[in-house]
Amino acid sequence: MSYDRAIVSELSSLALDSKHKIIVGVDYGTTFTGSGLSDIILISTWPGPSRDTETVFKAPSRIAYATENNPRVTTNRWGYQVEPGMLSYSWTKLLLDQGTPLTQYDDSTLETASQTGILKLPEGKTAVDVVADYLSEVYQHILKTISKNITEADLRITPLEFWLTVPAIWSDRALDATRTAAQRAGFGKSSSRPMDQIFLISEPEAAAVTALKKFVTHYRFQAGDGVLVCDCGGGTVDITTYLVLEVFPRLKFEELCTGTGGKCGSTAVDRNFYKLMSDRFGDAFDRLPTKRKSPGSEFMKRFEIIKRDFGNSDEETTFELPLNMTVDNPDPEFFDEEERLVLISSADLHSIFDPVIEKIVSLVRQQIADARKETGKDIINRIVLVGGFGDSEYLRKAFRSSFESTGKITITVPDSPQAAIVQGAALRGLEGLQSTTKRCRRHYGFSWGITFRAGIDSELNAYYDSYDGIKMVSGIMEWMIAKGATYTDNYRRTVSVHWTHYEHSSLRKFTTLYACDQEEAPERQDHKGWSRILPKRILPSNEGTAVYTVGNIVVDFSNVNLAMFPSKVIKDERVYDLSYDLKVTFGARDGVLKFEAISQGQTVGQTSINFSAAKYY
Repeated sequence: MSYDRAIVSELSSLALDSKHKIIVGVDYGTTFTGSGLSDIILISTWPGPSRDTETVFKAPSRIAYATENNPRVTTNRWGYQVEPGMLSYSWTKLLLDQGTPLTQYDDSTLETASQTGILKLPEGKTAVDVVADYLSEVYQHILKTISKNITEADLRITPLEFWLTVPAIWSDRALDATRTAAQRAGFGKSSSRPMDQIFLISEPEAAAVTALKKFVTHYRFQAGDGVLVCDCGGGTVDITTYLVLEVFPRLKFEELCTGTGGKCGSTAVDRNFYKLMSDRFGDAFDRLPTKRKSPGSEFMKRFEIIKRDFGNSDEETTFELPLNMTVDNPDPEFFDEEERLVLISSADLHSIFDPVIEKIVSLVRQQIADARKETGKDIINRIVLVGGFGDSEYLRKAFRSSFESTGKITITVPDSPQAAIVQGAALRGLEGLQSTTKRCRRHYGFSWGITFRAGIDSELNAYYDSYDGIKMVSGIMEWMIAKGATYTDNYRRTVSVHWTHYEHSSLRKFTTLYACDQEEAPERQDHKGWSRILPKRILPSNEGTAVYTVGNIVVDFSNVNLAMFPSKVIKDERVYDLSYDLKVTFGARDGVLKFEAISQGQTVGQTSINFSAAKYY
């Protein structure tokens, strides 16, 4: 990694002055990971013999373990250290968000990839384990890079502030898993580095910071512009639209409408390719050892080159990919048996690219329509295309033909679309640049029991409160924040919760937080789960689809004086009406939902939440 002298001086002064800190942006991606140090320096040297000079700003998000499956490997290998023939693990980032059902914009082959072993995990390890193992290598490399420019003594006393990028479409469980993996990898506060911090920033917002700050003069953004940022990465596509409020003397912008996205990044092209191979060659391909066909193999490295170049020429051609595979009675149009070459035509590439491109274009069209509905006019005049997939000429052509042809929208692609996101993450920490307001991606709320409404509520949901005997109805949602609602950093909402507590039952209570992705949130909860927590009581749940469980908030009354609460004797047992205020913080810089339960002036619950662990692929 090389620095010019001015930047070396700046980094050294930051390290020597205890009032300062070093900002590090980390873009952990499905396929590649990058890091940037302010003011802004991109890490461009990564360990490993197979470094590709065209992608030096990022290292492959891949790890190979020193196990019996890799007999020649004595220590774990990561990034460019992973060579063809090693059994390695890729795309693990996608497994952090298995708790969200696939949508119409997600790649349907995710489930197939999971079943066929492409999306796999080492025995005995979870997705968080593998991500933490990989990120620990990234963390150590960042420290080594910084230590080349300042002394180890200075590094020990200089706080490091890490800004990790995450997909805006990520579920709360996936955000929490990402943060947990990063902390386990060494990022953030630890016993050896108590002053370090870790924050999360959405990938499209990081890209917007770069585009609006770095390119404001060149691209002549001005107040009133609607800028759609389309972050096309390896695993996900995130789309967010920003309204430029001011460019001078300080850049200001806000989210214009609710962002959207899907798991339809460039790895979806790979999965379509795998499906084509499976359909065409059957068991001959399916039964190949994973390391011979997985990401990072010679076979897929060749496909990556073909994928990247596709679209640069309109000439119809046939591409050759080496693969040691035995095929019975092979069709010479598809497989050269003598040379052991898989033959792929331009038409084949169209068939695996087009479904993915169509999803992305559809997402952009939907966002343009949403922005028009929000403002009553065609407000979007620029689309900024970033992310690793943004390097695809085929994708760029599709964007130009779909959107620039109207004459109202300009397509902008930064010189290094992969680096734009990590640069924005570092800028966010360095200058505090961020959207002044954000839009909530989903509805959040709790399930309540309210007084029964005759003629409105069903008797099937009726019950009598065991504490005061009032007829109630269960399963009514109290939405704390609505999808599309604007909020600022550390936006808080508070609800009052009541519990009927029998003196012999546990003092650890679980309050369930729910979410809904539909545009209009339903009044009733009606979602499956072991229980539904009401402000007054716990009741059995019903089956449903619209509202889903985010997780259970743990509230502990063990250190609370029960005598301070109202109580009565019911059937020879003392029963208490416990109460507390539950504060939920949206938009915390930590990047995850934060909770605080207050009862009798003290905190109970310690902001703990057990996230739902459902798997959908």
